[in-house]
Amino acid sequence: MAPQDRDAKAGGTESGHAVEPSKDPSTDPVSDVSAALAGAAPLTVIVTNFHTVQGTAFERDLARLLVRTPELSLIVETRSVLEIEKVQLSTGLDVYVVDADDLTFSSAEASQFHEGTPLAAISDELNEHFQGLPITHRTARLATQGSLAPAANLAEHIIARVTDMVLVESVSARDQLQKPAVARLLTVTLPLNHFDAALVRALVPDQELAPSIRILLENNLLSSTNASLGIRYSYRPIIKAALTRKMAAEIASCKAQTLEAAAAFELARKQHSPAFDYAMTNKDYRQGTNILIQSGLLLFADSAKVLQRTLPRIPKTQLVKYPLLTVALGIIYNGDQRTRFKGLEHFALALSATQLLGKSVPPEERVAMGLARAVALRMTGQFKVAAATSRTALKNLNELSLADRDKLRIVETISLGQWGLTLLLVGDFNSAEKALQQSVATGEIADSQQAQYFSMSLLAYRHAVDGDLQTAAMFAQLASEFSFHTTDMELYQKTPLAVALGMIELGRLQPDAAAEHLKTVISETATSEFWGRLRVIEAHIDLLRGQAGIAAGRLTVVLGRRRDLPALNPLDATALLVLHADLLLTGGNASGAGAALAKLPSKNPAAIITRARLSLATGNPAQTAELLSPKIAFTTALQSVEARVLLTVARLHLLPKESLRTDLEMISGAITALANHWPLVMLTASDRDLLRTSMEKMNVPYPGSATLPEEIIPVKLESIALTRRESTILATLATTGDRAEIARINFVSLNTVKSQLRSLYKKLGVASREEALLVAHQENLLN
Repeated sequence: MAPQDRDAKAGGTESGHAVEPSKDPSTDPVSDVSAALAGAAPLTVIVTNFHTVQGTAFERDLARLLVRTPELSLIVETRSVLEIEKVQLSTGLDVYVVDADDLTFSSAEASQFHEGTPLAAISDELNEHFQGLPITHRTARLATQGSLAPAANLAEHIIARVTDMVLVESVSARDQLQKPAVARLLTVTLPLNHFDAALVRALVPDQELAPSIRILLENNLLSSTNASLGIRYSYRPIIKAALTRKMAAEIASCKAQTLEAAAAFELARKQHSPAFDYAMTNKDYRQGTNILIQSGLLLFADSAKVLQRTLPRIPKTQLVKYPLLTVALGIIYNGDQRTRFKGLEHFALALSATQLLGKSVPPEERVAMGLARAVALRMTGQFKVAAATSRTALKNLNELSLADRDKLRIVETISLGQWGLTLLLVGDFNSAEKALQQSVATGEIADSQQAQYFSMSLLAYRHAVDGDLQTAAMFAQLASEFSFHTTDMELYQKTPLAVALGMIELGRLQPDAAAEHLKTVISETATSEFWGRLRVIEAHIDLLRGQAGIAAGRLTVVLGRRRDLPALNPLDATALLVLHADLLLTGGNASGAGAALAKLPSKNPAAIITRARLSLATGNPAQTAELLSPKIAFTTALQSVEARVLLTVARLHLLPKESLRTDLEMISGAITALANHWPLVMLTASDRDLLRTSMEKMNVPYPGSATLPEEIIPVKLESIALTRRESTILATLATTGDRAEIARINFVSLNTVKSQLRSLYKKLGVASREEALLVAHQENLLN
């Protein structure tokens, strides 16, 4: 309120500094404040929302005030420090200038500011919307003084009122904002979430940008951050809402063209996240699909989470037209246990979309649709059809022209990786190897480091599941060389390598090292296709540590909540059933192990090996030899070696040792070549000693390790002995499954029958009447 002409002259000095001539205290607020503070306790004043449009006179008044008032110190929060620095240089004053963001409220500070007011309950919501700006919180406090409609949402009401007040404040600077150059800059940039000088220069090619951007900064309308391409600017949400409302007509006339051009410009310089954001804001889902294709895996790992923020806004009526966007949304939902069913819903939607759209689409869409279909089928548990789709898609891809494939390098390497994973999960290792090797090669051409990492990790996983840990370790090392590019990658994409490394350490009989690899991805047991394999590895770690009971308890809990977990692929489904039998065997319950194996098809290679192991452990080597003598098509190299070990040990019990030299040499060579000692782990101590001594007598190198556990399978396995009452109940159970009828026949109450059946099932290690009768037959417990 001081007269505006008082900076016409400079004169006089005070404390060695140039200051304004003395004024009449009655008309000079500087003198008034200085006199009022004389002798007061020292205090600091923080001047917020300060910018240079107020003119240099105001800054010099601040300087004079500081000179005259030693009790006062000053912090100035400003977007433009140049004029303040001029004052500092000319006066020698110590003025601390900070950026506006340095004074923002934390969540706790905002809560403290609103404590005791109606805004206390919504403090966090307001702070997130206001981005911690204290001045906006003060405006919110003022907004509570107005009337509120009974049914209105308080937070929305306050945000709307504050937006109105911000709009009024922005109008107060209209002289500068209404300059044609500034207005044009606002019209172009308000639809954007962030921009830099290069982007705006492309959108407004014939305008000098620096003065207009400076004006917006000085009016505190822009935030700025340092980015890889230079300084990036953005509007705070509250500012953006106010100015967009003010300039709605101008923005509407060119918004679509602006967003389309911005998306194309960002894509050209490989800034996929903002490009996709602008395409989605413009509702140009075709452009969004193209950007997603060209981004590779980068958009899924983007720290800005643009996919997670934009895809859920697309109406389902539009989603069905764009299978790749639908699959991307399904993957996002599937990564969170709370939204997994919504993820499966979107995979099913993508599956329907691929069937509706037909074949009359461009090559890139055909590849994308093949990817969408394969992933959708896999995620909905249709693994065999998904594998068939992957094989067909792989064949169609190889038939594309070179020109079309050159345009599709990014989507090709991603699709090949996903098809390879699908084929892996059904045990088609050869087709999976072919797809994954192609994925690595195309990823190198397309310069997609993350795609190469994922496919290389899957190759390590493929050979680890196969049991060839030497080859798995080689691919794991190659994948690790790309790991520095994966800091922002989702946990799901890091899981295959962690699982492969865990299996490699298990084969080396290092349970602690295996557990360390699993530590970071163990939460994926609830959200991804790898949950079954993770549980198998976790149980094997417990076995090596001599904690079979802990492993059995964990597995029981997991299998009890199968409905809450993703679909279990065929390879891991078999591995879990075999694991259940192995855990019962290592717990001494041979009968329970036999009952568990009865759930597997009789010709399943994994089931045959485990039955042979059970026979050998229970002292029946002849049955082991009978089971393994026929020619069997084993799924993995590990199964082949395990079968060879079991068959050879069985024959050592039955035949002269000299006749088995060739078999012993094959075992020694195979275990050494695979660098995998697991085939020796699940032998009884006596059988392992028999194998070792036989090799030593014939000078065949024994491939055992000093870290082999002494005893996994106990020497004495439990035999089932029933009480007279349990035998009677079992005999009755063979004739009827009706509990009331069993109670009537045995002259006991229904509750007693329930209790006796629970006890009988527990002793037999079963959970149903059918399983109980099967075990009773195997153990000769029935007449």
